[in-house]
Amino acid sequence: MVPTSDGPGPSMVSIPTRYGDTTFRSRLEADWAATLDSNNIEWEYEPETITLDSGTLYVPDFWLPELGTWIEVKGPGIPRTEKTKELAHTRACRCENTCTCRWPGGEFVLLGRPSLASDRTETGHQPRSGYANWETPFGPSTYFVTCPACARAQWTTLKRPWRCRACRALLEKEQVHRPVDRFVRFIETTTRTGLFAMPDLGEPLTDAELGLTDGPEDDWS
Repeated sequence: MVPTSDGPGPSMVSIPTRYGDTTFRSRLEADWAATLDSNNIEWEYEPETITLDSGTLYVPDFWLPELGTWIEVKGPGIPRTEKTKELAHTRACRCENTCTCRWPGGEFVLLGRPSLASDRTETGHQPRSGYANWETPFGPSTYFVTCPACARAQWTTLKRPWRCRACRALLEKEQVHRPVDRFVRFIETTTRTGLFAMPDLGEPLTDAELGLTDGPEDDWS
């Protein structure tokens, strides 16, 4: 058993997964990396060890350098998020008047969860692993949006003034998406081939159609 990142208790066994040039601690982390890539979001994996205000050491999973956003990936059976909440609280904007933070609203912290399944009522392409699912450990709800000025996909809040976290362009009129909207497609990875090929229409390809042999069970930690 592998201890969780936020506590000493046991968790589900993590299966190291190779995606691109990086070996991730779990399959779910690799899936999130592939999903970020599919949205052209630059990411760094475990770039630094952070000393929290409590004195606890913490290594978040992903840092998005263009967006000032941290993502901590948590699978089912790993409910403890104390470190993630503390990081979110300490890195949020504390400006008294106009925000002068490097990124509007300060640094964001997201919890990346296992995907939401397709509702099977949509037409056309049906992703193999459904849609990206996320939540915030602290503060206002976070929405997915694409900036019309710099075309960067990102997560942001609806706190005014509502600006792009990369170029600070106004996002007032842009459409935003929640996880339940099933808008952000979640990309599944595999230890053998990196990124699954995806059909444009109809049902997802099976492992047999993709020419994959049986391997270790999927990891959701």
